[in-house]
Amino acid sequence: MCGTDGHNLLEIEDLSVSLRGNRILEDINLQIKRGHIHALTGPNGAGKTTLMRSLMGGMPHKGTIRFLFQESNRVGYVPQFLEFDHSVPITVFDFLFLMLKKMPVFLGRRRTVRKKIEELLAATDCSHLIDRCVGQLSGGEFRRVLLAQALSPKPELLLLDEPASNIDEVGIRHFEEMLINLKNEQGITILMVCHSMNMISRVCDAVTAVNRTIFYDGPTKGMDHADLLQQYTFL
Repeated sequence: MCGTDGHNLLEIEDLSVSLRGNRILEDINLQIKRGHIHALTGPNGAGKTTLMRSLMGGMPHKGTIRFLFQESNRVGYVPQFLEFDHSVPITVFDFLFLMLKKMPVFLGRRRTVRKKIEELLAATDCSHLIDRCVGQLSGGEFRRVLLAQALSPKPELLLLDEPASNIDEVGIRHFEEMLINLKNEQGITILMVCHSMNMISRVCDAVTAVNRTIFYDGPTKGMDHADLLQQYTFL
């Protein structure tokens, strides 16, 4: 459901999700402000990924999800895992070409396609990976490739499911810089699932703690790290 609003980009009202008779989420009321980086956090099995899937229309739910788009009406998504055969000798160029070939901008000659893919990779500081085999990429490198794919065409809302998982500290800091640039330079609103309280503190404007229902929702500066850690046993 779409509309227009000057402040919120996403509004969730009274959302609940049940799976095989088990209540996964209930009474979820949440607002994501335009131009913010907003974190979803909580213990494993708390329903965070289920909430993400509900936003993308991939999970039956009750309640209202309202997107208040003003520009592209597009949502980009980077999953936590993407299963593929690492032994297949496919390059980053071929991988992105296969992922994006149905989009009109990629109609045309191979040279034009390569230039466009180089531009996408440059946006996430990994254009040097274009001819590398996907199976040889580190976790952080592959996550940047997936992020590049999610940015074409430019989304108004970007959903990230645990973007810092399986990435070393240097890679995490690099990824944080990219997220801040996407918000500040491109005006992209970001909603991400994240377990790292340090990362949330460094880059997020707001945080929502979920364990089937919402237990904290507010500015990052207002959260009590020790209290949240004690309550939800974050990983």
